[in-house]
Amino acid sequence: PVSVPAAGIPWFLTLFGRDSLLTSYFALPYRPQAAAGTLAALAATQGTEYDAFRGEQPGRIVHEVRHGELAHFRQVPYGRYYGSVDATPLFLVLLHAHAEATADRALAVRLERHARAAVEWMFTDGGLAEHGYLVYEPDPNGLVNQNWKDSAGAICFTDGTQAKGPVAVCEAQGYAYDALVRTASLARTTWHDPAYAQRLESAAASLRTRFHRDFWMPEQSFPALALDGEGRQADALASDAGHLLWSGILDQDRAEQVGRRLLRPDFFTGWAIRTLAAGQTPYHPLSYHRGSCWPHDNALVALGLARHGLTQELTTLARGLVEAAAHHGYRLPEVMAGYDRSELPEPVPYPHSCSPQAWAAATPLALLTALREGS
Repeated sequence: PVSVPAAGIPWFLTLFGRDSLLTSYFALPYRPQAAAGTLAALAATQGTEYDAFRGEQPGRIVHEVRHGELAHFRQVPYGRYYGSVDATPLFLVLLHAHAEATADRALAVRLERHARAAVEWMFTDGGLAEHGYLVYEPDPNGLVNQNWKDSAGAICFTDGTQAKGPVAVCEAQGYAYDALVRTASLARTTWHDPAYAQRLESAAASLRTRFHRDFWMPEQSFPALALDGEGRQADALASDAGHLLWSGILDQDRAEQVGRRLLRPDFFTGWAIRTLAAGQTPYHPLSYHRGSCWPHDNALVALGLARHGLTQELTTLARGLVEAAAHHGYRLPEVMAGYDRSELPEPVPYPHSCSPQAWAAATPLALLTALREGS
């Protein structure tokens, strides 16, 4: 038996791959047992076969686990649903981070087989070998988008058009890069397989080079939100770019440009960074993923700002989030509306937001880590 962070109350009180992984990562310096439980649970539910109805593929980390009647009788795919492009690399990121934070390699040794299967998924069904990037296509049984912005229409061009697959969303490439680098470290220091480590390090370096070539928009000094199936840049300016600072796939100069851009008024409300910069056609402050503000999204940006030494921007962002939390009884909700602080005296609650919600609840821990690292 293990204990894992459930994603949120009232609608997501269950194991989620992405949510549980990031929550555990935020809490890792303070509550490492959450990471150990999450990694064990996700290894136990890792894909082992091909099942198109629920998106299962060998090595793929589960997105969501449900136990209701509809799931039991396969009327919906969520009994064990695998429609996520990013849970698999995040599993690898957390596995290495846990070993580093706890100085205990036992879990990394025990889950070596699962980690290697996750890496293999990234290269095969995940798309790295064929497309050069982690990609997904709309799931007719489940989610149109399979990154954290999983609502229909969230991965779009500046005119609001949804990118069509196979879609390579930007932050997933950062996660993949980080996963390859970290797993190479485990292979070298823990599994004693230097040849495998070299293979992963080489793949990571190649991915980083491709990413800078294909995603960077020189006229915006900002990365594209995604590449569509034809290799076109989905050019909406989105907060996903901030995750790239956390993962380390951007070089220092471009990371600084992105970090500073995210604190300009069209992105930063005074409380938090919007999912989509204001002024673009698809922007709306009450859109789930096209203008609202998500604390966990901001937490990853904060960790990235700290990584690249952007102390002033980090301080501004952390202060805004803490002051927003004060208006919610110091419990950040899943998501807030994207209205500007100059327009309204308080953050506008988002309808139907979960509270508590795991990665929002863990956001203050990520901010604490970022401020310690950035000081």
